[in-house]
Amino acid sequence: MKFLLCSFFLPITSKGAMRTLIFVIITMMPFLLISQEYKNQLQVQHDNDFVFAIDRYYTTGTFLSYDRVIAGDFVLKRTPEFPIQLRFEIGQETYTPRELFETSFDLLERPYAGYLFGALQVSKASENSIFTIEGEFGLSGPQSLAGEFQVAYHELINEFIPVWEGEIANSFHVNTQAQFIRDFTIQKSNLLSYVSLISEISLGSKSVYAQQGAVAYIGKRAETANTSAFGRLGEAPEFYGFAGMSYTYVLHNALISGHPFGDDSPFTLGEVSSVFKWDAGLVYRGERNAIKLAYHFQTKETTREGRWQYVSFTVGRRF
Repeated sequence: MKFLLCSFFLPITSKGAMRTLIFVIITMMPFLLISQEYKNQLQVQHDNDFVFAIDRYYTTGTFLSYDRVIAGDFVLKRTPEFPIQLRFEIGQETYTPRELFETSFDLLERPYAGYLFGALQVSKASENSIFTIEGEFGLSGPQSLAGEFQVAYHELINEFIPVWEGEIANSFHVNTQAQFIRDFTIQKSNLLSYVSLISEISLGSKSVYAQQGAVAYIGKRAETANTSAFGRLGEAPEFYGFAGMSYTYVLHNALISGHPFGDDSPFTLGEVSSVFKWDAGLVYRGERNAIKLAYHFQTKETTREGRWQYVSFTVGRRF
């Protein structure tokens, strides 16, 4: 046995064998890098309606998120094949009426509203489904700083400076969401690759609703547990388009009707109970970087306002 061990290690000590070993390591390095599993991701998303030369309703939103795959259980129990994934997110949303210079509440289509929040999301995957729960804490009103940011930006460009009269009052919000996705692989199709049914429910002081949607995917999309379509940190490269629609039944929206447990906002309106949304976009995910461009259309949230439309741009990097 000692002779065999010595025979194995002896060549490694020679210069020729050492050069051979170094050459093998350098040659294999690209394959080692390609097969590396990334467990973390940073992502930035910005929503805006400026490309349509408008500034109304949901006019802008900015979000920063951090995703991490963990080895153990957290709130939900993992399976051996599919680990639990966590997401930490902070974001700010800005809502305005169409009439940016109007101070009469009788003429406003919706209240000015800002929302600043932090959220923790936990998701569990299986072969063809994903279950997600999320807890969110947020601040609405002037303390969200959305109005200050928007006014400062418009003053900088010296265009359409909004008055922010009748803004939703300061309040603190706690919200929870749960989402279930059922993913279907489309066999023997030259066009579609997957179709997904997405069910979501939200409860809390900020928003109460139930939503059902469906999305179709065209192109190269990874399997359910590893696709960027559902925010998963997979390794497979992707390049696909998507299009979908959803119906939302709304019971409460604090950014329109104020806090449900007492509110001193100077101006509020009632919510429209039925809201329809359409979304379409393109996604590219390489070895470490991901890019997403999407268009969003939505029907009105108050009886006074019109339809929404805006675009969102998202970039992410895995590490």
